[in-house]
Amino acid sequence: MYNALMSQLFGQKSCGAKGGAIYSAAVCIYIVASLVISYIIQGADLSGDGAAYLLYLASPIAIAATMALCPKVFNSPLRPALCLSCKPKYVLIAVLAAFGLLFCLSYVNNFTVYVLQLLGYTPSGGTIPSLEGWGMLGALIVVAVIPAVAEECLFRGAMLGNLAGGAGEVNAIFLTGFVFALFHGSPEQTVYQFICGCIFALLAVRSGSILPPVIAHFLNNGTIIILNGLSLVDGSGNLAAPPWASVLITVLAALALAGSLVWLILDKNKFKRGESGQVKSFFAWAGVGIAVMALVWLLSLLQGFGAAAA
Repeated sequence: MYNALMSQLFGQKSCGAKGGAIYSAAVCIYIVASLVISYIIQGADLSGDGAAYLLYLASPIAIAATMALCPKVFNSPLRPALCLSCKPKYVLIAVLAAFGLLFCLSYVNNFTVYVLQLLGYTPSGGTIPSLEGWGMLGALIVVAVIPAVAEECLFRGAMLGNLAGGAGEVNAIFLTGFVFALFHGSPEQTVYQFICGCIFALLAVRSGSILPPVIAHFLNNGTIIILNGLSLVDGSGNLAAPPWASVLITVLAALALAGSLVWLILDKNKFKRGESGQVKSFFAWAGVGIAVMALVWLLSLLQGFGAAAA
């Protein structure tokens, strides 16, 4: 009876429902994991790097638990979604895209923060662990390696695999970009994370593999850690370099990003179209996760304005 129910809910024709249900499950488990870890931190009176490392593990733990549920609960096999094989050119495209995102579109992130500050918002500042000595290695692992692998497996693997087969590849790219940005619950980075999420999804769709988006994701996060650890960025997150060098790097990054996008868009045949009703089905099943993370996002926004008022 259970198998029949799962087949009815998440059958072959309900790819949108599968993607939405996977997202809602990941969000709910993430909230529970975050609460448990917060209690552990408070109970053990942890602070500094110990607390920061634990907080960064909440999302990967939730994602791992969600992925474990996919084959049986959501009738969504993982092997096709987690393919690592791809043509070498997609690795090159991933590197170009990461370079372009970090050194060109990062200005979108800075502009978002600037606009929010004009409205009275105080940036949170984040909770990156210490980058001194061996701390940089630890930060690279918990901020770059683990999130890149875990988040790409969930968003560009399990979710995108289902959505592309049901809602169509273009819809899947934008839908996963949207929920990826929302999953982080950061008003300051929402626009930048949405763009990153869409480009990572485009990489996965064209390459048929999660390896290129994992590489791009890691390079994006890892470069930020290294630049901060080596004091190569200023207080605003901009590259600490002479004006001419900053302009040159920005121009090269813009060309790299534009080139990688054109290469991906024109690389293969037309994007596969989806079936009617799949987008609606996705939102119906992702509604719980979207509502919860929208609330987290709103609370973060209000906290930023509250900090400014205080």
